[in-house]
Amino acid sequence: MSTTVPDSAIRLIQEFEGCQKTCSSDDLIHAYPDPGTGGEPWTIGWGTTIYPDGHPIAAGDAISREKADKIFITTLQEHYWQPISTTIPHWQEMNEPMRSSLCSFAYNLGADFYGSEGFNTISGCLRQKRWQDVPRALMLYVNPGSSVEAGLRRRRQAEAGLWNQGLADLRQGTTTPQETKAAPQDAREQLYEAISDTFLKKDKVDSSQLAPQQLVPVESGRQYKASQVLQQQGNSIQVRLAYGGGDWWLYQPHWRILAISEPQPSTQSAEAAAPQTAETPAEPGPPHLLNVPYFSQLDNRINPMGSCNVTCVAMGLAFLGMKYTSGQQLEDQLYQKMEDLGWDRHDPIQLKALIESFPGYKDSFRTNGTVKDIQVSIDSGRPVIMHGYFTSSGHIIVIKGYDSSGLIANDPYGEYFSSGYDNSRSGANLHYSYTLIARTCSPESCGSPSNLWIHSLFRL
Repeated sequence: MSTTVPDSAIRLIQEFEGCQKTCSSDDLIHAYPDPGTGGEPWTIGWGTTIYPDGHPIAAGDAISREKADKIFITTLQEHYWQPISTTIPHWQEMNEPMRSSLCSFAYNLGADFYGSEGFNTISGCLRQKRWQDVPRALMLYVNPGSSVEAGLRRRRQAEAGLWNQGLADLRQGTTTPQETKAAPQDAREQLYEAISDTFLKKDKVDSSQLAPQQLVPVESGRQYKASQVLQQQGNSIQVRLAYGGGDWWLYQPHWRILAISEPQPSTQSAEAAAPQTAETPAEPGPPHLLNVPYFSQLDNRINPMGSCNVTCVAMGLAFLGMKYTSGQQLEDQLYQKMEDLGWDRHDPIQLKALIESFPGYKDSFRTNGTVKDIQVSIDSGRPVIMHGYFTSSGHIIVIKGYDSSGLIANDPYGEYFSSGYDNSRSGANLHYSYTLIARTCSPESCGSPSNLWIHSLFRL
């Protein structure tokens, strides 16, 4: 077992921490304040807040780049890698990418995260060796609603990608050496999906060092089919794209490998090897599913024919652990609360206000949502409430999961068909195809839902 920090951990952490130089008048690295507090803890170099001798970084501190690099490696080794390697269970059974993923997570959130309050989900995954659930658990720690959510989400996605790479290697009985000049060529076709905005590169160096003609910008969610893995060096891998797409380097933490369920047509053009904008997921297999309870609006005491909205909110809140008065349905309580406050239950902004009126419960609402946004929410443990045109006056359903061909819904009004609703059927665990969702929830999107009205519910 490696006792030193591997290059894959160092590179991933450095990519997101950066070595910030806050003064252009000299060649020194200067301390800067915490973006959240505007003051302590002060940070210098590669996200360092404490010097190796134990005293904190202070305002006005300045060091050389060489010292910043040395402090970073020493701190990472002594205060993060060594502690987590002794406290996280099954550490010796993990491989380098998996350990590197956890090292980056610890450097960002603390070396004592395992077993600590607020880290129950990921601690449980590691303790019970539910390694397939670790990527989803990582995505819970993004500080939702804050100014740093986008950056943290990209970091968690990179950590999850690195973990998935290691887990795939482990299952295949392979290893991931830090430097493999000429790895054995892998002739298996694989589908790569970008999990953050990234590049295809003609060389494995940093993208800032390459000319524009040596780069292809890639948006998160784009997919490429590779016919062959050519070589691997550190955290970079060179692949040969299918259909004559050429040889390119990928930075592995920015990608995940999807299964290919069917052979692709051999007559496809080189352009088809370019990314597929897959609003419909390419990954086959079992669904990604949350255990959201089902509530029917038809048994509500108050306005059963017009209370789909609060019924969906009730399902989401119940899943997140909402406690409510016994003897009365939660959806009726929510309906009455909105009436008492004079709020319009048909207004998505006021539904968001209803959810957030309960301490600790949050709703991220957007009117330009995509299927990809729904998948990310489900994978992060967040149920989704979605508006649609299932009825002439509009209707709301809960999305609790997805698979390769559609979304899995709790529909409070029964089961929807193109001819209308069948209220004699249960609306629990329904499979609504992506075509149906495009037609009913985003008809102006021409079959590729891109302006969905969705609420992503979570609890702080």
